[in-house]
Amino acid sequence: MLVIVRIFLMCAMLALSGTAAFAAPPQIGIVLMHGTAGVPLGTAGKGGRVTGGGLVASLRKAGYRVETPEMCWSERRIYDRPYSDCFGDVDAAIARLRAAGATAIVVGGLSMGGNAAIAYAATHTGLLGVIACAPAHDALSYVSKPAIIAALAQAKSQVAAGSGDRVQTFPDFDGSKRPPEFSVRASPAAYVSFFDIAGLGNIEGNLGNISVPIIWVAGTQDATQIGSEAEFARIPDNPLSKYVRVNAQHLETPDAGASAIVEWLNALGAGQGS
Repeated sequence: MLVIVRIFLMCAMLALSGTAAFAAPPQIGIVLMHGTAGVPLGTAGKGGRVTGGGLVASLRKAGYRVETPEMCWSERRIYDRPYSDCFGDVDAAIARLRAAGATAIVVGGLSMGGNAAIAYAATHTGLLGVIACAPAHDALSYVSKPAIIAALAQAKSQVAAGSGDRVQTFPDFDGSKRPPEFSVRASPAAYVSFFDIAGLGNIEGNLGNISVPIIWVAGTQDATQIGSEAEFARIPDNPLSKYVRVNAQHLETPDAGASAIVEWLNALGAGQGS
């Protein structure tokens, strides 16, 4: 009997020493941001349409903590702060995730939210990864739109003249909407921060500064993703980064890519735990 007990204790010690060699996978928390003039992903907008509900549900079912904050480019708030100040909403969401037990953070989003996830990762450290679903509202894409170029020049001159905080009406464009042209109320300073190619809204300008793995999901029926594979190639190489094409239009991309995103996150977490 004594021999059996000793063997059992030795096996238990060996098992413990073996598991000690491998760190536990991180508890991953995810911040997902919505698109321009939208509502938090997974909630109903005008007409009852829910964008990204399938992705949010899939992530939570897989055991991930998810925050879907209302960002400062939402339908209700659109451009109520300059771009970089909007990252305060991401910071607050991350704080909530960490308070709930998350030990690693992934930022992501759709369209403008994907743009912001890239920009956030390019300017912040400590992230585990990035989820970019059809990143858009790229400042570079507006250089061919005369109305926006004229408004941007006007806004810049007002900022230079010290009137950068006076809220007024500016033109905007969203290719996922019909009609795509619409107007927004914003301060010149905020407008410039989103539309100037020298600012954070220029996706290409941020790609080279991403130092963590990224999954980029692009829809085959999405005009905003023409050339996105070449943009993805500008990101520094990482063996865990992935470019995925799905059969989807712009707003359908998160749900169409949900299974690929969950699979990528599982691999990302497993890689951190080994």
